[in-house]
Amino acid sequence: MFLRRCGFAAFWLVLALYALRHPTNAASSVTAIFGALAALADALAAFVTAL
Repeated sequence: MFLRRCGFAAFWLVLALYALRHPTNAASSVTAIFGALAALADALAAFVTAL
């Protein structure tokens, strides 16, 4: 349990440092991730509609 909490804290720390050090790249990454999720949602909606 302790290692899981340490890993969780390390993940957020690394993510925050990346966003602070490279804000443009972080914004591009978030845009790409949300674009991919939107495309996945559209594909799932089309699949469910076809059924």
